Amino acid sequence: MATAALTLISLVGGLAVALTAGVGMRPIHPVAARPSAPVAAPAAPSTPTSPDPEPAPTGNLALDSPRLRFPADAVVDVKTVYGAKGDGSSDDTAALQKAITDNPGRTIYLPAGTYLVSKPLEARNKAGRSQSGLRLVGEERNSTIIKLADHAAGFGNHWSPRPLLRTGTSSIDGVGRPDAISGYGNQLENLTVDTGANPGAVAVDYTGSSVASVRRVTLTGAGPTGLSITRSLPGPALISSVAVKGFDYGIRVAQGQYGLTLEHLDLSGQKIAGIDNGGNILAIRDLTSSNTVPAIRSDRDGFVSLVDAKLTGGTVDFSAIQSNGDLMTRRVSTAGYRSAVTQSGRIIKGDDVTAYVSKPEVTPFPDAPSPAADLPVRETPDYVPAQPTDWVSAAAYGAKPDDNGDDAAAIQKALDSGKPAVYLPTGRYVISKPLRVSGAVRLLAGFGSTLVATGPAWGNASAPAAVVGVGDGTGRDVTVSGLRITDGAGSSSPAAGLVGFTQHTARPLVLTDVDAVNVATSYQAQAGAGPLYLEDVSASGWRFDQPQQVWARQFNHLDRGTGAENISPLLVNAGATVWVLGLETERSGPLLRTERGGRTEVLGGAVYEAPSGNAVAFECLDGASMVLSFATMAPGNGTYRVLARDHRGATTKDLPRQQAYWRDDGRAVPLYNG
Repeated sequence: MATAALTLISLVGGLAVALTAGVGMRPIHPVAARPSAPVAAPAAPSTPTSPDPEPAPTGNLALDSPRLRFPADAVVDVKTVYGAKGDGSSDDTAALQKAITDNPGRTIYLPAGTYLVSKPLEARNKAGRSQSGLRLVGEERNSTIIKLADHAAGFGNHWSPRPLLRTGTSSIDGVGRPDAISGYGNQLENLTVDTGANPGAVAVDYTGSSVASVRRVTLTGAGPTGLSITRSLPGPALISSVAVKGFDYGIRVAQGQYGLTLEHLDLSGQKIAGIDNGGNILAIRDLTSSNTVPAIRSDRDGFVSLVDAKLTGGTVDFSAIQSNGDLMTRRVSTAGYRSAVTQSGRIIKGDDVTAYVSKPEVTPFPDAPSPAADLPVRETPDYVPAQPTDWVSAAAYGAKPDDNGDDAAAIQKALDSGKPAVYLPTGRYVISKPLRVSGAVRLLAGFGSTLVATGPAWGNASAPAAVVGVGDGTGRDVTVSGLRITDGAGSSSPAAGLVGFTQHTARPLVLTDVDAVNVATSYQAQAGAGPLYLEDVSASGWRFDQPQQVWARQFNHLDRGTGAENISPLLVNAGATVWVLGLETERSGPLLRTERGGRTEVLGGAVYEAPSGNAVAFECLDGASMVLSFATMAPGNGTYRVLARDHRGATTKDLPRQQAYWRDDGRAVPLYNG
């Protein structure tokens, strides 16, 4: 766990906006009253009846380094398959590059060792074209090291830098979603990248999209940038448990689309800035920085939502946060700096920040604090199988990827085998009936596999069926990871009864690195459902209608792909408590509605404004509450006319788009309390 100041659970309460003059209520445009609807009593804070998740690792989560070991057919081992040595003296460049080129979409596994390289490692196919789906996973972060040989050729010019490791993008013939030039599936995990004595080396040049992440990674060196996220379409992606030591910039972000989520960061020894944000929308939580330079520097088009930060080592020459764009912060402590924040050239007095917003907050009903402000936060449970013998493969029971045969029965046998970890070797599996996760199962891992729902089981809207249903069992919690779920019919509209996941248990459910690309509904909770954790999830059609707690990190909120404006919201919170760090939306139609006493808090929303007519982006009604910090992107002409609508009894108040703050190609709402 991070330092005590950063790991205390936030208390529910109002948000006191401080440390700046002139911060108050943004004017709200009233609309005609509608007939009074029955108003439910505001939801009381949920008390989970489910077992608590396992405690998070002690110490700084940004430095977490578990030992990950997998069955042989689940991953591509660079030592056994490609002859990499990992001895710190042999040149492993050719072996690692061939593994990357040959295996887009598969998990490339680096056993513990130091892999010495002398040239850039790039995600390209055999024809030399960029390809997405680079999945690199190390056995143990602190002892799995990709190291650039000192004074390597081509890495000596600080002003003409080259990356040691560069992820790729795909087009129509690449790995990922068809017809998309994106970094879909680019995932780096549990390793260290050391650029050595090379002043012109960037550690990682990264781009990601939809389901993409950098987790448990340490970057160290003396070059220009540790983690560079500056190419076109840099997100959405999750950057979690990342430590950067040295470099001019720890993390450098550019481009305005599509938003990034950063959590559990440890930055130290930078020469210019810890995080440099050139115009993107960043959601940041749990940042530790030890630097003489600013921990965060954000330009005029940048949008930053920051909660829980400890920024030390500063000098009186700088503020810890230097923002020229939009900024919302909570619980920031600093030491050594002239102040915590300089906003648009104005030094805001004070070393510590309880709460600060760069522009007046929007408060449609200012008579009482919002019950959705500063919701309690829990860390995502993290189950790591202790031994390879804890795993069982669906292939051992007859599942065959990519053969178009029905694999439902075989996968179910694996789930019923009594093993805690069930996996699908990478590939495409046809499913004709629902899968049940119960008993001893704590992990269903897909390693980038796709479940294709085919047949009549999914066609009845009045009797919906889930591809994966999670029920009671002996494990403390259940995790589903690395899976893509889609409709096998091949049409733009999914089968009417197709549900991605159903939670039938009070045990916590964790969905991570999951993509439900073409389903009628992504998730359903049955009565008594326990907490839900979403991390790096891309899907649409969410409805939370039980009094459960939901924590989401890097939540990519997709259109259903119907080709027409959606009428119903992509997410409905009807009575739950939903906390989101990093919400990215695409396409058209209403985005989120909170009702029936539900509470919703969104920190760092990146809203893509496709044609939406009269659609309302965010709506709150029936005794519910919502707190929002978001910005929009509007590269086309289609825009939301109303960004937020709040109903209280017979009174309705709107935040029209034109009343929100201007931001480059969109609008900004640093803080909305509804």
